[in-house]
Amino acid sequence: MTGCGLCPRRCGIDRAGAPGACGVGEELMVGAIVIHRGEEPPLVKGAGSGAVFFSGCPLKCVYCQNRQISHGAAGEILSEEELAGYLLLLQERGCSNINLVSPTHFALRIIPALDLARAKGLDLPVMLNSSGYESIESLTCWAGRAHLYLMDLKYGDNEAGRMFSRVNDYWDRAQEAVAHLWKTVGPLCLDGEGRAVSGLVVRHLVLPGMRSNPFAVLEFLAGLSLEIPVSIMSQYNPRTYTGDLPEMKRALLPDEYEVVLERAADLEFSTIFAQGLDASSVYTPDFQSEIPFGDKRRIL
Repeated sequence: MTGCGLCPRRCGIDRAGAPGACGVGEELMVGAIVIHRGEEPPLVKGAGSGAVFFSGCPLKCVYCQNRQISHGAAGEILSEEELAGYLLLLQERGCSNINLVSPTHFALRIIPALDLARAKGLDLPVMLNSSGYESIESLTCWAGRAHLYLMDLKYGDNEAGRMFSRVNDYWDRAQEAVAHLWKTVGPLCLDGEGRAVSGLVVRHLVLPGMRSNPFAVLEFLAGLSLEIPVSIMSQYNPRTYTGDLPEMKRALLPDEYEVVLERAADLEFSTIFAQGLDASSVYTPDFQSEIPFGDKRRIL
């Protein structure tokens, strides 16, 4: 991580001596490890998804629900051997996959831990759970190690990325990343029990006032393939917003969410995941709690 270029920010910082643009140094930091039920149904079939939430983030989203660990970089330092042990423990607990949440800026620490866990018997599918702000170079590092890709496509234009996530090129980089993954990993594949084992799922969080430009997102995905499963989320929580736009200080309206679902249906996507409008209260975590998501106790 000397002259770090793991994310598209390419901040060039020597993270052995100072935090990068992601807010963390070179030591592997984990905000929480939980058996998670809050992902799309095929991703949590059975006992749930074994989620490892990494501290820090290349984006600085002004409405981030994981702010305690993404912006504040709260968490515990783990060695690669310790992380490998936790991955094996998640498998022992019956998880359907290993869910690496915001892992990009620690890829050079996580990949050896994955390899070590594989050597010791880990055989679960590994899922890269990403903001979508990825470079092709970084994504290729996961080839042969990650099987599932749960990718955000947060905005349908660069201006929204500048306003809400503090990067100038979100739309450009996220389009490239999603197109690359569709070409290389393809559609979502399930086993005989309905568990996802490989493939791509793309998420979009609808913002108040349609600020995320959801139609552009859906039209881009439709242009790639209607076989891409799209997850349209309603869980925006105005309590986590730190900006000054009045429109963003209110909850998403039912009509705003429904019109995006209708557009996805009109485009005839083969798979559309949807949420209830109470999702913001259900899926806003407290990483200072022993039960961050209100269902199961944290493992770390």
